[in-house]
Amino acid sequence: MIAIQFSLNLICIMSLIQELAHLKIPIEDIKLATNNFSDDNFIGEGGFGRVYKGQLGDSTSATTSGRTATTVAVKRLDVKGGQGQHEFLMEIVMLSSYKHDNLVSLVGFCEEGEEKIIVYEHEVRGSLDNYLATDYLTWVQRLQICLGAARGLNYLHSGVGEGHRVLHRDIKSSNVLLDQNWEAKISDFGLSKIGPMNQDITFLVTKLAGTFGYVDPLYVATGVLTKESDVYSFGVVLFEVLCGRRAMIGKYDEEQRFLSHLVKHRYEEGKLDEIIFPSIRKQIKPNSLQTFSRIAYQCLNIDRKRRPTMAVIIEQLQISLELQISCRRITRIGLWGSRTGGDPWSFLLDSNQKLRKITIAHKQWIYEIGFTTEDFSGSLDSSQHYGKARRGLTISKVDFDVDEEIIGIDGTVGENMGMHSTLTLISSLCFITNKKKNGPFGPEVGTRFSVPWDLGSFAGFFGRSGLYIDGLGIYLKSTQ
Repeated sequence: MIAIQFSLNLICIMSLIQELAHLKIPIEDIKLATNNFSDDNFIGEGGFGRVYKGQLGDSTSATTSGRTATTVAVKRLDVKGGQGQHEFLMEIVMLSSYKHDNLVSLVGFCEEGEEKIIVYEHEVRGSLDNYLATDYLTWVQRLQICLGAARGLNYLHSGVGEGHRVLHRDIKSSNVLLDQNWEAKISDFGLSKIGPMNQDITFLVTKLAGTFGYVDPLYVATGVLTKESDVYSFGVVLFEVLCGRRAMIGKYDEEQRFLSHLVKHRYEEGKLDEIIFPSIRKQIKPNSLQTFSRIAYQCLNIDRKRRPTMAVIIEQLQISLELQISCRRITRIGLWGSRTGGDPWSFLLDSNQKLRKITIAHKQWIYEIGFTTEDFSGSLDSSQHYGKARRGLTISKVDFDVDEEIIGIDGTVGENMGMHSTLTLISSLCFITNKKKNGPFGPEVGTRFSVPWDLGSFAGFFGRSGLYIDGLGIYLKSTQ
């Protein structure tokens, strides 16, 4: 059955906004934070308006006294810029309703007089488009950024709630922001639409919106928006990352004007290597490139039914990353727990990294896990946290000495009797090193698993997660 559903109407959005009064920030606080929208605080501009950096919550402000100071990005609506009240309200509703590690975080908003302002946590690295044609990012970093953005988009399509999904409608590299650790955050939800996800075919008939060079040609031709329209746009971003070029690359014929046309022709001719960004061309392992370019090319298929889902894209990007780092010298061991619950994730140590810390959120189950690494220069880097922490959990940390390495894990897998189905989850974990045993974390109930390995063999973890850690496995360096 085909379902046609329009997005939230303005009246509905307005009623939701009334419930978000606690997020309102007085204009005087915002002016104080941005030095009255000083040019010195200006950091960017888009269709919505100008963006300023500021410090919100300074003790010098009467209304925010006592609040911890937060570095924020302040987006100020330009009424002449083409976007207006609906986009302003839609973005507030979206970001207040949906939370994910790979979505930007809303701090608050202001609507006083003619001022319409949205305040976000500031992502210090800026947007991905600023790094496409630079040497700042290695191929491994580019892959990790693509993975983060894919996880955020997959959450919008499949994880926001029962019976509905969010169609972003303006996926592009300038809407992928990067935090201190180069973790990707999808931003700019002013054009987003909400649609059902419980029909075989779901689409929205809507006025065309988006950015030239990224917009799905089928959406342009028919006015029909689907989640596959976002997939098309994401495929363009993947090729931007690979080629170091913007989606709009010229003003002449179709191939020279749009990156999507250029990469499709080169891919089909077997000449994609000619347009890969030169500084990463020699870094990329052939199998990694083959896996990455194949899934990116599939995203651009004119037939939306032949485009991959975001879950499949995540899986293929993970394989591309693993092939790049390991070049088939790393073996997967396990997967204990569920093979279908949650979304797949992967944490692999680079050749110059050591594991220095594991952070676990647990109670009756393992809810969240994250990792901190150190490279040869002594620089620490934290991974994304997999799973979802919540109030009332115990947070445990395993710190590794410089000469300490993990040589085994023990754990248990239990069954959580949910409202609609039985969930298979990791219930406890214990990490063994060449110096000590850490844990158990969580109750040791259910089926036990245990695996040791030789010193120096550990290469990372992989698994599946959503609201919990559904499944867990390990990467070991192959002896062959």
